Amino acid sequence: MVELYETSAAGARLPLEIGTVSVREVQAPLYLLAPYKGQAAQAASAFNTQLGLEWPGPNELKRKGGVHALWFDHAHIAVAGATPSGRLTRHAALTDVSDGWTVLELNGADVRAVLAHLTPLDLRVKYFKTGMSQRSSLMHMQAVISCLGKSRFRVMVFRSMTQTLLHDLTCAMESVAARAHLV
Repeated sequence: MVELYETSAAGARLPLEIGTVSVREVQAPLYLLAPYKGQAAQAASAFNTQLGLEWPGPNELKRKGGVHALWFDHAHIAVAGATPSGRLTRHAALTDVSDGWTVLELNGADVRAVLAHLTPLDLRVKYFKTGMSQRSSLMHMQAVISCLGKSRFRVMVFRSMTQTLLHDLTCAMESVAARAHLV
């Protein structure tokens, strides 16, 4: 019989640190919740009761401890760091997508400059504030980018795109670090 074991999509490439920016993989359960038709209010209430978090609105990120809830698209929110109970399935479809996505956390003084090389989003502090989460392109990949603090972000991509993301991040980090040495 074949024995399966969990592996990281990033392999041995993480953690990574170049210049002032570091990247690490976040290993946590990841679920999508989609309220059934006419059940959004009940799903939000059950979610709040169970996890102690408000249901995030468009482009919002809510956090409590190690649990993150973020707006994912018009019909879904994503929950990372906790396994929602089956009681929520009375009001929403619950799907475990932990093995389909890679979640990276980026930290450092130049993190916004690094990400600005890769996404068309305006990541300046006054426009992309702590608690925001947005789906966008990241080079040629679809991604979810969330701001956890002035110099702290989470980036989610499909697991199959992890190595491409790491390549693109490394190039951007090297470029930003090299420019810092020119000043």
